[in-house]
Amino acid sequence: MMNEMLIKAIEEKVDAKSWRKWFSSFDVLEISEGRVVFSVSNLFIKDWLEEKYGKVIKKAVKEVLGEGFEYEIVYKESVSTDIVPVAEPSPKIIRVPGFNPDYTFENFVVGKGNEMAYKFAYKVSLEPSRFSPIFIYGGVGVGKTHLAQAIGNRVGATRPDLKIIYTSSEGFMNEMIKALKSGKMEDFRMKYRNVDVFIMDDVQFLMGKNGVQFELFNTFNALMDKKKQLVFCSDRAPSELKDFQDRLISRFKMGIVIEMRLPDVETRKIIARKIAEREGGGLDEELLDFLAENIDGSLRELRGAIIKLIAYQEIENKKVGIVEALDLVSGFLKKRASIDPSEKLISVLSGVFDTSPSMIRSKSRRANVLMARQIGMLFARKYLKMSLRNIGRAFNRSPSVVSQNIRKAEEKLKSNPVMKAYLNKILEHFSLAAGKETGR
Repeated sequence: MMNEMLIKAIEEKVDAKSWRKWFSSFDVLEISEGRVVFSVSNLFIKDWLEEKYGKVIKKAVKEVLGEGFEYEIVYKESVSTDIVPVAEPSPKIIRVPGFNPDYTFENFVVGKGNEMAYKFAYKVSLEPSRFSPIFIYGGVGVGKTHLAQAIGNRVGATRPDLKIIYTSSEGFMNEMIKALKSGKMEDFRMKYRNVDVFIMDDVQFLMGKNGVQFELFNTFNALMDKKKQLVFCSDRAPSELKDFQDRLISRFKMGIVIEMRLPDVETRKIIARKIAEREGGGLDEELLDFLAENIDGSLRELRGAIIKLIAYQEIENKKVGIVEALDLVSGFLKKRASIDPSEKLISVLSGVFDTSPSMIRSKSRRANVLMARQIGMLFARKYLKMSLRNIGRAFNRSPSVVSQNIRKAEEKLKSNPVMKAYLNKILEHFSLAAGKETGR
């Protein structure tokens, strides 16, 4: 009963959209003397709730449980498993040569498509050599390199006594060719066969390279004989590596082979916020949701779009809206929306409020039409970043009338939950405009 009261008290202090977005896995794990523990199913959400909603949660805890109660939010895996605990922050920061310091387990957003890969990779970082080799595969931009380097960064921070090496298959090949030409193959072999953790990225680029495959095979055997940790990443499964020696493929298969898939929409939304936060850009949440919903390719494309919009905001010194985003990042979107955004808005309003575009543009004072008009103008201004003049053209009103309607809508939003619900509904429709209008 107390758990339900506490959750209800927090929910009442958060708007419905934010509650659905950030508190879907939020629950009371434990209430003990002077302390309440909440749980969530995602590391990033944990950090986000602590930063953005800490005061709200603290206030609710005080109201329900009284003075003197502290709270804590912990990560609790949504899928029960004994494979790996949550990644705790590294005990110390150590810059491991050859590794990107941003590629850590703490910065990795876990979702349905990568959960198992994350767990196994983290387990490997805790106990190098116990699960060797590990072969991670998946399409472009799913986070393979991030996980592989997170292993290296983690081992470097917790086991500085171990020797770690990270290389791309191309780097391995080029270094081998250089060693052959200079007569230093023994040095090359000593370098790669005397490490504790060997990580190779983009294995698929060695297809058809028999000489390099032969050297990799021998390196593989030498390290396995010494019970060292091997990690491989590829854009395809071992069985799909064409022109690869069978004996090398069989070596890849002898350990853990695990696939990573593109994240679902909700995970992409979290990742979009993580990217924007890391890049220091103040993009609106609605815009980030729009990008996550309409860029379903690699995460590199999502990052590229976000960085471009952040740069645009800095250059133009103004907030970028969905209308401008449609044009600026059209190359990243599934399909570019050919419809005029203002026409799309009028169309959505017509459907939501059960009226017609002509009625919305008319002088009708019917309740549903009036609400459609006011909410539509507010939406156009706040989310589409349209000027008062352009909004006036879309709704057949003067800029001054548009301004008045927006003010009225803003006042009503403060106390009218129905208005908020309608605004969210319009946003949900409009954020998918890039695909729905082009027959996705």
